[in-house]
Amino acid sequence: MIRTLAILFLASFLVAGTASAAQRKPTDPQKRINKADQAWAAAIRIHRNDLGPGDWRVEVSQDNSAAAPQGCKDPDLSDLVETGEAENPDWSRNGSFVGSGAAIFQTAQQATTAFQRVARQSFNRCMVGAFKQGLGSSGARLRILSSGPIALSSPAPHYVSGRVRFSVTGPAATVTGRISYYFFARGRAIGMLLVASIGRPLQPISSQLERRLAVLVASRLK
Repeated sequence: MIRTLAILFLASFLVAGTASAAQRKPTDPQKRINKADQAWAAAIRIHRNDLGPGDWRVEVSQDNSAAAPQGCKDPDLSDLVETGEAENPDWSRNGSFVGSGAAIFQTAQQATTAFQRVARQSFNRCMVGAFKQGLGSSGARLRILSSGPIALSSPAPHYVSGRVRFSVTGPAATVTGRISYYFFARGRAIGMLLVASIGRPLQPISSQLERRLAVLVASRLK
């Protein structure tokens, strides 16, 4: 069951409009990458040193967008131009996951347009849909405990977020957790953070660490 949840976390990451660089789609932005903007995008992402102590392991993003619930596909950004992007690696630690991504656009207006198109999607609805779709006939029972936006004090000029708290009951145990999504835009840059935390007996991610990572991504857009 935990493996199924991990796959769903990656799927929700892709719902936000990020995809594996190796598998470009017709809806992806045009690419005119330059060295300076590529370095900026890479600096925005979460790095191993940001995570603190623990057995953090590299997770490579996968393109599971074809399995996303109806109405939760990547938006069409093909008329926009990216000049920098960074999507890998992501990180996992004993049942929890931290994913991040960043992109630099040719103009600030293009970045704002990209943000608006991605932000139109309902993270909470798509995440719950992905859960239900992924669990399928496994016999596990999903219960949504709460869902809604996440308050941060003026993290960026453009900001949207969502958090779903849940429990999943299977034949052997019940696990609880949360999935939090943050999406920021400032100037020509956009950044995203996804935190998926599974409770004990696995190793959850503290709310303090999650908040610190979100503030880091937002601050690096400047």
